[in-house]
Amino acid sequence: MAMASTTEPPTPESPTPGMASGASLADLSHVALIGLMGAGKTAVGRALAATIGRRHVDLDRAITQLAGRSIGVIFHEGGESSFRDLEAECLAIQLAGHDPIVLSTGGGVLIRDQNRAALVDGATVVWLRARPETLADRVGSGVGRPLLEGRNPLEVLRDLADERHPIYAAAADLVVDTDDRSVDELARSLAGALGGVDAPGQTHRVGDRS
Repeated sequence: MAMASTTEPPTPESPTPGMASGASLADLSHVALIGLMGAGKTAVGRALAATIGRRHVDLDRAITQLAGRSIGVIFHEGGESSFRDLEAECLAIQLAGHDPIVLSTGGGVLIRDQNRAALVDGATVVWLRARPETLADRVGSGVGRPLLEGRNPLEVLRDLADERHPIYAAAADLVVDTDDRSVDELARSLAGALGGVDAPGQTHRVGDRS
């Protein structure tokens, strides 16, 4: 359900094909949170799921359960490519579920085209956006995060922002800025905004930076 361009939303008399009048895409689909590490995907996802009465799934945790190993061990033994293979497999499993969930993804999930297409087609995609400085403050020394090992977190996050922000923007149905906002505030705002996601071709922004 990618919504990078802007078009006029359908009128109440002409709902999106396949949807009941008054229903939103978020009512009928999974909700997937994307964004860089430190954006708050897991914490906000858990709070959002509780707010809207859905099951929450953390994709990284699902990967470790499938592999029987930690993310760090997966990277150490098979490199990033091995991790991305498992990530794609787990993503497909979660999106194939019938009951809509709130899915907190990893920061690099959209690197692979197949994952991007799966999320765009199978979920309402929410980009949790934050400044690199905010993200660096949240991740601290980067312990437990393979991409930050032995490197300056702020420099890495700035590079990742340059690389991934255009990909996030192209996939997102909703863009939510998380700087200086609490988890509970974000969950409440997002729960309200999701009720209005009913117009393919339109990207909505919540708490947008000036």
